[in-house]
Amino acid sequence: MIRNGNNVAILAGGTSQERVISLLSAEQLQKWLTGTPYTPYIIDIQGSSWTYTLPDGRCVQVDKNTFSLPLPEGTLPLDLAFISTHGTPGENGLLQGYLELMHIPFSSGNTFTQAVSFHKSACKRFLQGVVPLLPSLDIHCFEELDLEAIRREIGFPLFVKPNDNGSSVGVKKVRNGNELHQAVHETLEISSDVMLERFCPGIELSCGMVKIGNRVTTFPVAEIVSPSEFFDFKTKYDGSSQEIVPARIPLPMSNLVQQYTAAAYERLGCRGMARADFILHDGTPYFLEINTCPGLTAESIVPKQVRALGREMSDVLVEILDAMRR
Repeated sequence: MIRNGNNVAILAGGTSQERVISLLSAEQLQKWLTGTPYTPYIIDIQGSSWTYTLPDGRCVQVDKNTFSLPLPEGTLPLDLAFISTHGTPGENGLLQGYLELMHIPFSSGNTFTQAVSFHKSACKRFLQGVVPLLPSLDIHCFEELDLEAIRREIGFPLFVKPNDNGSSVGVKKVRNGNELHQAVHETLEISSDVMLERFCPGIELSCGMVKIGNRVTTFPVAEIVSPSEFFDFKTKYDGSSQEIVPARIPLPMSNLVQQYTAAAYERLGCRGMARADFILHDGTPYFLEINTCPGLTAESIVPKQVRALGREMSDVLVEILDAMRR
């Protein structure tokens, strides 16, 4: 089987609550890559089922022994993998482990990078001393709820966040100890452990970047204005939030956010496109999390930032894929 380097598997879907957004991102990626030197194939991943839908509606399963498609006209090798799977298994390192074993170039960081960056608390520990961070605690079970220690180290209000979910899935703001027990109970139902993080009022900011070879490009910073108390799962995708690019902040602060984004990206060993989120409070942009497989629908933040930079997404994607082949 000869690989010519032009067939791109867009790995999408997954099993998390971000599945629908992942598939929308994949459809947009396919549009951007149409007409370029690369031929995209959307692969819908659901557990062990990796499905490609033919133009006539028939479905075939990816041959995971060879990372290829058994098409009616013959076997088609998949040369590169662009990971568009938000959450598990594409953002937490599971897909990357398979692709590394198969020696298939892919668009994100390696298995270790993905596993560390996806777990909110692990990511913050890894970035200690690199970017400003808010105080936080890990909770694995109800017995660990020491209200006095929580009041002393974090204070109320605070956020309860599942450590292994993206898109603000399961994130809850709680104002006192009475609300905390219920919030932790609900979050532990979707995550093996949770993070309690200090609530910090301020301006929500997001900065994307890409590294191609040794060339780092940080995108214009976006300001997020949400109609709810924070940029939750609903307001991320229902069109009710404003994403203002460039952000309405002084240029030195914008430059600082870009510097912190690049510092986190490099420390974690990211590759391809990533997006870091911050909360700006009293002149300090506190790092919240990094998205190593960010949403890429037409209305997602990163494409807006790329447009504000004066670039076309199709050109940036081709540059990323070209670099993957080297």
